Amino acid sequence: MAVPISAEDLAWSQLRSEYGSHWSIWRSDAGRWYATRMRRSLSRVEMDRGLIMTASGEDAEELRDLLTAQERIGSQTISS
Repeated sequence: MAVPISAEDLAWSQLRSEYGSHWSIWRSDAGRWYATRMRRSLSRVEMDRGLIMTASGEDAEELRDLLTAQERIGSQTISS
């Protein structure tokens, strides 16, 4: 018999499939969602452009929005 998957587990799985190659994603005991870059630390120039090492949101959608924005900023940084 299959065990039903919770909405939080489903959201975590979806975030991992979208961003898991660059971000480590987890949910705190308090219910906040976090993601930390897995690769390297950021340079001062990257941080000045708005990149962050760790993002947090009240829910999975807020975190997804932040990660999407970070990916956009990161691609602008690379192409500039």
